[in-house]
Order: sequence, then structure tokens, then C-alpha cells
Amino acid sequence: MLLTLFTLAACTDDESDLGSTLMDADALYNAKEYTMTVDTAYSLRDDSLLTTGNTEIMIGNYHDAIFGKVTAQYFTQITLPNATTSVDLDGVTIDSVVMTLVYDSVFPDTSRSYSLHFEVVQLAEAIASDKQYYAIDSIGVNTDAVLYNGTVQTKPGSGTMDLRLGGPVNDILRMTAERDAFAEATKGLRISVLPAGSDEGMVALNLSDTRTLIRVHYHYDTSAYHFDLSISNGRHFTHFVHDYSGTALDGVRSLDGAQRLYLDPLGGFKAVVSFDRTLRAFREAHPRAVVHKADLLLPVAAEADAKKPQRIIATNGTRYINDYISAGVDGYYHSDSSRYRIRVPLHLQSMLRDGFDKGTHLLIDARGSVAERTVLNGYNETDKIKINLIYTE
Repeated sequence: MLLTLFTLAACTDDESDLGSTLMDADALYNAKEYTMTVDTAYSLRDDSLLTTGNTEIMIGNYHDAIFGKVTAQYFTQITLPNATTSVDLDGVTIDSVVMTLVYDSVFPDTSRSYSLHFEVVQLAEAIASDKQYYAIDSIGVNTDAVLYNGTVQTKPGSGTMDLRLGGPVNDILRMTAERDAFAEATKGLRISVLPAGSDEGMVALNLSDTRTLIRVHYHYDTSAYHFDLSISNGRHFTHFVHDYSGTALDGVRSLDGAQRLYLDPLGGFKAVVSFDRTLRAFREAHPRAVVHKADLLLPVAAEADAKKPQRIIATNGTRYINDYISAGVDGYYHSDSSRYRIRVPLHLQSMLRDGFDKGTHLLIDARGSVAERTVLNGYNETDKIKINLIYTE
């Protein structure tokens, strides 16, 4: 009886993934192949990009014939170190104030040095603590409080840049205050690279590096000390300005993608593609289709810059599409076929279940902190965007 009861208890109808790792996803019995080609597509402004709190940012200036000009500026609070609740600089003599910026690379040529004309100005009002800032947002500056205006040199690869602040910086920092009151009283800074006197380029700053800071050197009586302030732990955001004059994107918020689709980071443009007609026809012909594999293929236009974005990501308009996250290869550029590939089997199955395609949004990965842009073939081109799928029914 005990043996019988044990046998009955061990048999259940619950689903299990036992043995799922023993199945080869590519070994599909009686599977069929099918290709869906894009029906409609367009490029769309992406200036609602949220830039508050990013730890990797771009600042500088760049232009090309396809995308026009872009300028990027950094707005930040000056805050006390995380473990510090108050500061007392009233009774000390400030000897120097040095801002250190850590950079990972300079666009477009990571192998060369750049001369960059930096300007650091105090903000006219404090950065709000209860507001989210986007790519289009900015704050006015106090033109009487220019704290730095000079040229610094980068080197190939990564490194640091030291900007010795002057002007009224001593008066701005000399106070006794609690943490929040200090950030409010100092208002914050706008850090820019001015086009005049600069090599054209954009520098990628690493705000998470502990060397990114403002160091105040001071003495009290006859002893010398220093005190560090943060320009990354408090509220901060980046502001991007695009000038598309003389390009196909001039004066438009959306552009039909019959020939070309434009992907421009830093609050520029994204692309939206739809397979609606093709999807409906496939669903009618194969109402019981089960998608096992589906690759969204994005051919790059011949005139696209040779320095391409590393990765393109896709969303359904509200959430990211990452059907095979464990694979770690979705969305990367394949130089052998001059196209990007994104795996979308679950996304495609979901659209087939719904019976329509509301549009898939294509964006450059980390588009708030990279400058590489690209151009894709449109829906009327011979080599057009498509989904290659394998299914059973």
C-alpha cells in the first residue's frame, strides 16, 4: 500500500522544464521557413529622451553631411560627498579649486588627441529636486560667474582632464551649510565644450569614476588641507541640440522611410517599422503557426558612416524586446552581411496572437551616451528590412 501511495503521489500534471536543456533549439522537426518583408517604416524624433542621472554622458560638438550638427552640454549640482552631512569653509583660506573630469574616449577618432575649449559656468537657478530632465531641457546660467574658460588636451584612449576653476568660485563655495542647503546655495554648473578654439569632437565622460570631482585646496592657520565635492552624485542631466539644416531631416518630426531610415542618438531620431500586411497574410494562411526562431534583419545603407553604433535595440513602444537575453548577442552589427540582427520569436508570436503589428521601434543602444549614428535601407529598397522565421503548425 505504501508503495502504491508513493507512486500516485509522484505523478502530477504540473509543467516542468526538466530536460529542456537537452533539446537543440535548431533541431526542429517538420519546421518550415518563411520571410516577412517590411510594409511601412518611418524615422521619428526622439527628443523625449530622459537624461536625468546618467553615469555615462557625452559633451562636445560634431557634424556630418547626413545628420547635420549636434551639441551636448552637462548640467550638474555641486554636492557634498555621500558620507558628509555638512561643510564649514567659512573660516578657511581657499588656495585653489580643481575640477577633474574622467573620459573613456573621444568621438569620432579614438586614436588621436583632441584640443577641447571648455567653459564652466554657474547656473542661474538650482536644479530642481522633484523634476525629471530630458534631452530638450536646459537651465539658464549666471554670465557673471564663468568659472573656467580654457583649452585642455585629451590623449588617445581614456584619461583625465584637470580644469582649474577661477572667477567667483571661492565666494560660491565659502560657506557653512548642511548637505541640501549647500547644493541649493551653489545652484550648480553647466559644463560645455565651445566650438571656437576646439577640435570638433565629443568626449565620453565617466561620472561613476571616483576621480570625477571638484577638489578644494585650502589652508587653516599654517596647515594645508583639501576637501572633495561631487559633480555626479547629485541631480544632473545632459542637454542636446540638433541642427538638421541642409539635411533630409531638416524641419521634420517624422520622415517616411521608403528609401532610408535614420537612427541618430542623443535625442535625435529613432525608426519605427511595421510588418502589418505581411503578418496578417501569414496569420490567415497559418492560423496555428508556432514560431520557433525569428530574426529581424536590418540592412545598413551604403552611405552610412563606417564608424557604426555597436548595437541597435528594439521596443514595442513601451518595453524592450529581448527575447533571448541569455544569448547576449541580440542587436549587434554583422560586418560580413552589413546588417544588424535582433532575435524576435516571442515578439512575433505575440503579434500573431494579437493579429496585427502596431510597429516596432528601433533605437541605438545607450543613445544618451554614444555619438555613433547610422542609416538603414527603407521599405522600397531591394535589400529591405525583413524577418526570417522558422515555424511549425
